[in-house]
Amino acid sequence: MNKIFHYGIILFIIVGLIFNKQEAMLKALLQTPFDVFELCKTLILSICLWNGLLKIIQASNMMNHLNFLFKPLLRWIYGRCIQDEQIYQSLSSNLIANLLGLGTLATMSGLQAISKLKEKNYPLQIKILVVINTAGFSILPTTMMTIRQNYHSQNILAFYPYSLFIGFSITIIGIVIIKVIEHV
Repeated sequence: MNKIFHYGIILFIIVGLIFNKQEAMLKALLQTPFDVFELCKTLILSICLWNGLLKIIQASNMMNHLNFLFKPLLRWIYGRCIQDEQIYQSLSSNLIANLLGLGTLATMSGLQAISKLKEKNYPLQIKILVVINTAGFSILPTTMMTIRQNYHSQNILAFYPYSLFIGFSITIIGIVIIKVIEHV
């Protein structure tokens, strides 16, 4: 992959030189750091906002109500390991962060859940957790909406139905495949 990237850059530079696009290439090269900074700033501020919302949910005991609602789903997904309260809290926090589209925050709670699952020796549940976090199913894809808004999209939610369908499908298929392979 590294060679493809290197040869691709060389090819694009040669094509740019052949078609006399040196000025546009230089302008793009010099503008890129500013674009990356703007995007990072926007994403970090968005993460701070949604992390604050998640903290409010936790402080107001709303998390306990959400945990109660998601318990049957988590029992189906993870099995008996959710009887351990610490594991259950980590897994439900991860699920809620994923459903809210808080990728970075979901990663943090996912890592916390993985360490607790490793302590108690639940390798199958770790695999399922990785699949769920990788699939990226979210009811409110906040990061994607923020990126689309940052780039002045005409319809910020145009991708939403596709995101729901693909994320849900991949999540279910991944869980079923793992459970079939492991004969659970």
